[in-house]
Amino acid sequence: MTSALLSNVLAGHDFEIATAASVAAARRKLRSFDPDIALIDLLLGSGPTGIDLAQVIHRQYPHIGVVLLTRFPSLEAAGYDRSSLPPGCGFLRKDQVGDADAIIEAIDAVVAEQASRVRQDLADDRPLAALTRAQVEVLRMMAIGYDNAAIARRRDCSVSAVQHLILGIYRRLEIDPDDEINPRVEAIRRFIAVAGIPERQ
Repeated sequence: MTSALLSNVLAGHDFEIATAASVAAARRKLRSFDPDIALIDLLLGSGPTGIDLAQVIHRQYPHIGVVLLTRFPSLEAAGYDRSSLPPGCGFLRKDQVGDADAIIEAIDAVVAEQASRVRQDLADDRPLAALTRAQVEVLRMMAIGYDNAAIARRRDCSVSAVQHLILGIYRRLEIDPDDEINPRVEAIRRFIAVAGIPERQ
C-alpha cells in the first residue's frame, strides 16, 4: 500500500522509480539501478529491518540519500536508539506519505545533505514528544504487556525506578491516576493509537 502510494506520488513528479519488497531485493536493485535516494520502510517483515538496510547503504553507497518511513513517532517508540540511524538519514512518518509536497521536500533536503530538516522523530510536535526517551521505552514495554518487574529486569534497574518512570509518564501525558479510568491502560491506549501494537522481541 505504502509502496504503491509513494510510486504514484513520485511518478507524478517525473521521478524514475524502482521498488523492492525485501532487503535482499533492495540490495540487488541498488547494484543495477543506482538511485540518488532510497525511501525505506522501517519494518520489512522477518529478517533485516529498514535500519539495517539504511546502514548498508550508508557504508557501501554513501552517495545515496536515505529517508526512513515509519508509522512510529520516534525511534524509541519502535524499540531503537537514536544512534541506530546512520548520519544524514531522514525520518518521515507514514501519515505524510500521501502529501506530495512533504515527500518531495524530504527528498530535496536529504539530497542537499540537510537531513536534519527531515527528522520528524525529533520534532517538538511529534506524538509522545512530552515523554523522555526512557519514558517512551518503558511505555513501549508496557504496551508489549510486560509488568513492572519484567521491565525492571530488561532495563537493569529497580522496580521502584520503573514505578517512578511510569508515574512520570502519567504526569506528562496528563493522566490522573485517581480518575475512574485505569491510568496504565490509558497510557498504553495512547501509545498504541500513535505507534500500533509493538512486537514482542
